[in-house]
Amino acid sequence: MKCIVSPFNSCYCNIASEEYYLSHFDEDLFYLYINAPCVVIGKNQNAFAEVNRDYVEEHHIDVVRRMSGGGAVYHDLGNLNYGFITKNKGKDVSEVFKEFTAPIVETLRNLGANVEVSGRNDIQLDGRKISGTAQYHSSSKVLFHGTLLFTADMDAVEGSLNVSREKYEDKTVKSVRARVVNLKDHLPPMTIEEFAENIIEKTLEAFPDVERYELTEEDKTAIQKLADQKYSTWDWVYGNSMEFTFRNTFRYPMGTVDLHLRVAGGMIEEARIYGDFFGKLDASEIGERLSGIAYEKGLRRRLWRTLTYLIICSV
Repeated sequence: MKCIVSPFNSCYCNIASEEYYLSHFDEDLFYLYINAPCVVIGKNQNAFAEVNRDYVEEHHIDVVRRMSGGGAVYHDLGNLNYGFITKNKGKDVSEVFKEFTAPIVETLRNLGANVEVSGRNDIQLDGRKISGTAQYHSSSKVLFHGTLLFTADMDAVEGSLNVSREKYEDKTVKSVRARVVNLKDHLPPMTIEEFAENIIEKTLEAFPDVERYELTEEDKTAIQKLADQKYSTWDWVYGNSMEFTFRNTFRYPMGTVDLHLRVAGGMIEEARIYGDFFGKLDASEIGERLSGIAYEKGLRRRLWRTLTYLIICSV
């Protein structure tokens, strides 16, 4: 087994690393990484419904889609993220999870934290969630990864994922909100780097064949290329969102506009406008102008300007 500590803080590189590990290493892997502020969404999730885009844009928080399923999570420099990749040997996934997370659980218990594995392969401390996990299966391997809340910004955890869900209707996986807690308040004084080193040392004890591995320049270059060409692209993060409908109401002194959008693959396929306004322009004409454009950053401002123009043209 190889143990890797990522040299990257970019969520795009760290998520790209997992695809790279799966395809370029034959051995089992255990790895740790820390991301700069970001939201990581599951493979099957609707990015538009899961992310509070106003908040993440204002606070310069990146958004990335991972390979695995499950719900959206917030990462920052106060999160220690872990993962392991092993050959699919027909074991029950819960057994695999317990085997590889045993060093993490033992480390926490040795440091005085009352933790246990529970639910859908989560780790809890006194009944409160400190680590959620997700998994990915290839034809020959299984990947588990999760996040350990050490000193995460809880306001950002809430703000980056707190979107008005009643506006959206889709069939994708919704994130499960759970009561969470930071570990640092329940451990002896230490930095997140020291905490990571504790976990590595316990992993080295638990798996006698494990060896530390530092990514080569060739590894780093290939991972960066994969991040640039896939994981940081709009097509991967937003364009992969399944079909959904969006509804919002704009209220003006001169009338109300009710906007309905049908979006697929990140593109507006149909736009319908209803309301009690009066105008020289037909609402269907405005809807036609919106069809075929990307549902991306800045779109809401464009919608506002378009609808404001509709109202300004009122008779």
